[in-house]
Amino acid sequence: MTIDFVDRAFLQRMMQPAHPPSARQAVVPAGDPPPVGCLEKPDAADPVVRRLVARYRDRWERLAERVENACAAGDRVIAITGRARGDGCSTTVNGLAHVLRLRGRDVTCRNPELSTTGATIPAQTGAGLVLVDAGVWFPGGPLHRGRLARRAFGCHAAVLVRRANRPPCPACAGALTAIGIRVLGEVVTFAEVHDSEAA
Repeated sequence: MTIDFVDRAFLQRMMQPAHPPSARQAVVPAGDPPPVGCLEKPDAADPVVRRLVARYRDRWERLAERVENACAAGDRVIAITGRARGDGCSTTVNGLAHVLRLRGRDVTCRNPELSTTGATIPAQTGAGLVLVDAGVWFPGGPLHRGRLARRAFGCHAAVLVRRANRPPCPACAGALTAIGIRVLGEVVTFAEVHDSEAA
């Protein structure tokens, strides 16, 4: 495979750093089955993210472990995506990055929507892990494989995020698999917390 000057320019544009996203809402990663699925500095976690990680540490750890396993298998660029704005993708990215860094992992986070370069997904740099706050890949209506493939270009795997009041969407996972993106699992946000869990 050869890379011409257009490819090289495109890849350089994708490597431009984006501004870190801010956490927009609280996220509670799903319980069983284990959920799977930004910050540029390890200790820059938002206070809401820190509280969520402290309160649901075991769930965040399971999510981080799933992502680490994917990374070890070669999936180094992982998208966090959902079906609607406000589902919790940004908070999931922030929480996951925080936990992975606490576990000693080299993590870079990107938000293509905030990028001024127009690139869809940034290229991976270095030997670390890249988490992409990919936003909405499944806005409703028919799934268009070509559009999804363009949005997912550069990603190796994805974590789906949905609100607890929305049903699972097997078609979303199927569409990602069809374009060669491994689905690591799903995070359910805004889930009701029982009193026994809150203690």
